[in-house]
Amino acid sequence: MSLAKAWRRATPFLIFNCIVFLQGAILFGIDTGSFGSLQALPSFLRVFGVQDGKTYSLPPTRKALMNSLPWIGKISGCFAAEPTIERIGYKKTMYLVSIVQIIAVVIEMSGTHWVQFTVGRIVAYYAVGVVENAVPAFNAEISPAAMRGILSGSLMVLTTVGNIWGAAMSRAFSTTVTREGWLVPVSMQFVPALGLLALVPFTVESPRWLVLHHRKSEAKAALDRIRPKHEVEKGNTQAELDAIEMLIEESLANEQGSWFDLFRGNYLMRTWICVTLFAFEQTNGNQFVQSYAPTFYVQQGFGAASFTYTIVGQCVGLVGCAIGIVLFDITGRRPLFIGGIAMCAFLLYLASGLGLDKNPNDNVSNTILACFILLPAFTRISGSNCAFLTGAEIGGVRMRKKIMGFGTGCNVLCAFLVTFVTPYLLPSMGVKIGWIFGSVAAFAIIWAVFFFPELKGRSLEEVDELFAAKLWAWQFSKYETHGAGHLVAALENEGVFDKGPAVEQSEAETKAQ
Repeated sequence: MSLAKAWRRATPFLIFNCIVFLQGAILFGIDTGSFGSLQALPSFLRVFGVQDGKTYSLPPTRKALMNSLPWIGKISGCFAAEPTIERIGYKKTMYLVSIVQIIAVVIEMSGTHWVQFTVGRIVAYYAVGVVENAVPAFNAEISPAAMRGILSGSLMVLTTVGNIWGAAMSRAFSTTVTREGWLVPVSMQFVPALGLLALVPFTVESPRWLVLHHRKSEAKAALDRIRPKHEVEKGNTQAELDAIEMLIEESLANEQGSWFDLFRGNYLMRTWICVTLFAFEQTNGNQFVQSYAPTFYVQQGFGAASFTYTIVGQCVGLVGCAIGIVLFDITGRRPLFIGGIAMCAFLLYLASGLGLDKNPNDNVSNTILACFILLPAFTRISGSNCAFLTGAEIGGVRMRKKIMGFGTGCNVLCAFLVTFVTPYLLPSMGVKIGWIFGSVAAFAIIWAVFFFPELKGRSLEEVDELFAAKLWAWQFSKYETHGAGHLVAALENEGVFDKGPAVEQSEAETKAQ
C-alpha cells in the first residue's frame, strides 16, 4: 500500500491523539538534550562542580554518577510501564507521568548539592522510562498498519525536538554565571508535562486496551472516532474489533502472558531481537553523542562554539529521524537499519582514523567535527527509530508491552554502562573512542542481515503468525499470512472486509470453545 493512500485514511482526530501523546517524547528529549549541555555551563558548574583555581569542573567520578544513577529511575519506569498500563490504561498512565515529572523538576531546581539534583533526575527518569514504553505502544495500537512507522516511529523525532530545545536553552545561557543560567533550561521540562495534563483528557483510550478489559462498546466508540467515517458506516470498525477480540480470546486461552514467557517458545527469539536492537541503540555512538558531545567538543578545542556544534548535531539528528520515519513505511525497517548502521560505522572509523594524527591541521579537525555532527542522523535512522518501533510491535497480541518493557530496561543498562565508563575513557582516548563504538556498529550490520525481521505493513496481530512460521529474517517481507491477523491488516490498510476461510474457521473454533 502506498504511503499517500495510507494517509488518505488518516483522520485529523487520529493525528491529534498521536501528537498529544508524543508530548511525552518531548519531555524525554528536553531532559536528555539539556543535561549533556548543562555539564559544560559555567552556572551549573559553579553550583555542582568543584573549583580548580579560577575554573569549576565536575570530577570524573561525580560526572559518571550524575549521568549513570538516573538510569536507576529509568529502568524502574521501564518495568513499571507494562503493569501500570495494564491496570489503569494509557491515558491515566500519562497523567501519572506528568505529575511525577513535575515533582522531579521541583526537586532538581531546589537543589544546591549534586546529590539532590541527581535524586531529581532519578525521579524524572522514572517518568521517562514509562514514557518511552507508553507512547510508541499507544500510537502503534491506534495506527493503521501501513502508517505505524511514521506515527509510532515519531517518538524519536519528537525526542530529538526536545533534545534541540534543551541544548538551545543551554546555548542561550552558555556565558551566564548566575543560577538562572541552569535553572531556566531545567524549567523547560514543565512545558510538556503541563501540556499532557491539559490535552490527554481530549484523547481516546486505546481500543485494543479496552477490548482486552472487556469494554467493547467503549472500544467501538473510540475506534469510530479515529477511523474515517465511511469505514464506520461500512462496518469495518466493528469487523476490526471482532477480529482483535477473537485473537485476544485465543491468546488468553493458550498463553499465560507472564514475564517468564519472554524466554519461552518463539517469544525468546522476539525478546532477543528487541533487546539486541536496544543495545545497539545505545552502543552505536548515540548515547556518547547525547551525553558527552559538548564535553567532547570542548576537549577538542572548540570552546564556546561547542554548544553551537551540539545544536547543529541535534538538528542533523532531527533531519535523520524525519527521513527515517517517512521511509519506514516505504522501504521497510531492514534497509534503513542496515544502511544507517553502516554509515555509523564509517563515520566513527573515519573520525578515529584521522584522530591518529597528533598534530591535525584545520581540514582534519573539521572533518572529525563533521563526522560527529553527522553521526546523530544515522544513529537515529538505524538504532533509535528501529528499536522503539520494532519493540512496540514485535510482541504480538499478548506480549507487546512486556517485550517492550524488557527491551527498554536492557536499553537502560546499556546506557548506564556507556555513560558511566565514558568519562574515564574520554580524557585518554579522545576521538579514538570511535574505534569502540564503530566496531559495535560494524557487528550490527552482520547481525541485522541474519536476524532483523521486516514488519512493514503488518498488523500487530499478524506478528504472532509470522514468528510461528519460523522464518529467516529475510523471508518475513514475502510471507503471506492467512489468519485473523491478516484480516485486521486488510481492514487497517485497505478498508477491505474479507474474512476468508481461515478466519471463518478460527471464529467457528472460538465459538465452539
